[in-house]
Amino acid sequence: MKRIVSQASPTGNDERYQRGLTKARRGLEQAVAARLGPEASFADHERAVLASANEVCRVVLEATLQATAQALSRRVRIDGVEYEHHHAGTVGYHSLCGTLTVDRATYREVGERNGPTVVPLELAAGLIEGTTPALAYRVALGYAQGPGRRAEEQMHADHRQPPSRSTLERLGKAIGTHADRVAPRVEAVVRQAETLPDGTHAIVVGLDRTTVPMEEPRAMGDTPTTRRKRRTTPYVRTPPAPVDVHYRMAYVGTVSLVDCAGEALVTRRYAIASTADPATLTARMMADVTRARAQQARLPVGVVQDAAPELWTRMRTALTTEARLRRWHEAVDRYHLNEHLAAILRVVEPDEGRRHAQRRRWNTQLDTDDRTIDRIARWIATRMTEPGVNAAAIEPHFTYLTNHQDRMRYATLQARGLPCGSGATEGACKSVVKMRAKGSGQRWHEDGITAVLTLRSAYLSDRLPTMWPYLAADYSADVQAAA
Repeated sequence: MKRIVSQASPTGNDERYQRGLTKARRGLEQAVAARLGPEASFADHERAVLASANEVCRVVLEATLQATAQALSRRVRIDGVEYEHHHAGTVGYHSLCGTLTVDRATYREVGERNGPTVVPLELAAGLIEGTTPALAYRVALGYAQGPGRRAEEQMHADHRQPPSRSTLERLGKAIGTHADRVAPRVEAVVRQAETLPDGTHAIVVGLDRTTVPMEEPRAMGDTPTTRRKRRTTPYVRTPPAPVDVHYRMAYVGTVSLVDCAGEALVTRRYAIASTADPATLTARMMADVTRARAQQARLPVGVVQDAAPELWTRMRTALTTEARLRRWHEAVDRYHLNEHLAAILRVVEPDEGRRHAQRRRWNTQLDTDDRTIDRIARWIATRMTEPGVNAAAIEPHFTYLTNHQDRMRYATLQARGLPCGSGATEGACKSVVKMRAKGSGQRWHEDGITAVLTLRSAYLSDRLPTMWPYLAADYSADVQAAA
């Protein structure tokens, strides 16, 4: 891994620093006074101060980059490899305070004819996708939180000078794509610094799938599969290539550290696009499990999720091969069981009050006795044979219950301090995917959804700030003058 770009630290020269602030304040006051009349309101004054400060910051950053570019010799050594001056040019770098226009040169490896070029200035300054580090982090955060429109509005509300909305979207996708590529490596480093929160009693994992609208090309002449409104006016331009929007299943996984009551203390969230290998997601989840058990070896592990066989196969394989566990606890989400029991009762019990009373009794017994589910199954089997009962309507729900009976021992689960519901995983489907990727009119390509799910998962797992220095380090290098 490349060196981590350190944060600026105070030099200890507080007196000089205070003198500089005093001069800057006087200069800022003079600039604002030149812009405002005596009748200006405080709000006008505030806006003028912020705008002037932005311009001062922009000029200082621009001058700093220009000085760094001019200090580079005709030959430089970048991470031990020699490069020579290739072509000079003027470019604009984006910052929170506006565009920084800098004269800089590209370089090419010595002895490499027509090889790829590098920009030593960008590597020396740690510029990320043509932006300053501060703006790059703000873009990554904004892309994780919502569409580019929202990030642009927020930065303007903060009296910053961001680039255009399309540029913010492009930058977010580029940064997210890089984050996805290096996530396993960076997470491994970040994970080693994470410690168990006080009161950690168990680990709960879960896997689920949820839909994402994906835009996919359609062959010319094929019948559309996506419903569209009939046009009432002709096209006045060349229409774009035909596409269809299909809902594809993205994978979502969670690893929660819970207390003795089964309440989550920390939850790490992961999500990948439908085209990605689910084994990569479960491997990252198991790395969290391994790290937690390395700190507290006797932590029990539970798997709580819905009953889809594919999800159980993947989780069992991951737990067996990655976490090297001898034993773990499995449970089907209690909410899903209650849905099926309610459907059965609607068929066999016409009285609503009795239905509710029966469900309450069952749930009380499920909390205290693992054999309750067996008694419920026998009760349903008996009722299915009674005259006048629509057994065909009950059959799919009864099959669900009998197929997963061994994962419905909720009394043992609660005795181990494990939750009976997959709320963390179900919630991640909503918070990671639905709220970010399924807004009105949204549709995605593979690279875009991969980038956004990577950044949003890190953001909602409270890992984006700790991962960022390692992500940013990939955009910097050791640049020295060559002999």
